[in-house]
This record gives sequence, C-alpha cells and structure tokens, in this order.
Amino acid sequence: MIQRIQTLFLLGVIICMALVVVFPIWEKANVDTKFTLDAFYWQEYHLTDASSWEIAETKPLFYLGGLGAIICIVALYSIFQFKKRMTQIKLGALNAFLMMGFIALATYFIYQGENKIGMDSKGIFKPGYFLPLAAMIFNSLANRFIKKDEQLVRSVDRIR
Repeated sequence: MIQRIQTLFLLGVIICMALVVVFPIWEKANVDTKFTLDAFYWQEYHLTDASSWEIAETKPLFYLGGLGAIICIVALYSIFQFKKRMTQIKLGALNAFLMMGFIALATYFIYQGENKIGMDSKGIFKPGYFLPLAAMIFNSLANRFIKKDEQLVRSVDRIR
C-alpha cells in the first residue's frame, strides 16, 4: 500500500534531492576571488573596483543536477512498486549507488575549487551538500522497512 512508513521515507528522499537543486552546495572566497557550486553551475567570481562580485567563469554542471533528478524519479517510481517489494529493494540499492555518485561528483568539484583558490581560506559547505546524506539515510530506512514487509509476507505464506 502507498500509506506505509517506507513511502514517507521515499518521499523524504524525493524532497531532499529536490532541495539539492535549489540550495547551493559549496562556497569559498578569499580577498578577490569567490567560487560557488550548485547543482547546475560551477562559478568563479572576481571582485571588481566597485566592490561587487562579477562572474569571471561559469562551467555548466547539468549532469550533477540531472543525477539529482534521476534519483528523485527512481524514488518516485519505487513508491508505486509497492506490490513488488523485491523490485523496491533493487531500486533502493540503485538509488543509494546514484546518491554516492552525486556526493562523489560534488566532492570532486569541491576539491578542484580548493586547489584552484588556495588554502588560505576555508570553503563553506552549504545545505546542498548535506541533503544527499539525509536522502541516503531516508533511503536506507525505507529499504529496511521494505525488507521487514517482505519477511512478514514470507512468514505468513509459511503458516498457510
């Protein structure tokens, strides 16, 4: 059924990954240069004479945002596969793999920014970096309850 607890956890995955698209992932600035990373762009800013930030370089990262959208779609599809619990478990494993890929890609671009701007200042992790981690927790909880349902169904089948 759709009203099960794992549905709420899968909705948590969808909400977290949808918010990743909205929130920035990382930011680092020193005296005259600033880098920002979000789900769609890697941007470098330089300080102008008028004390405002001007975009110096923009690198599109649509595959990072696309990966977040794919994770949302897989979680949504998994919700409606409630009659096929083994399929739900496989989709949960696929989603965990995709989320690890998202985090790895984001970390790679953060590492590039750390090297490019230097170590004199620290980067700031924004909410967009932590939301995939929360989505992974929701995904693992959903899988745990899906497995419990499968065990319950199998135990009832044995009694018959």
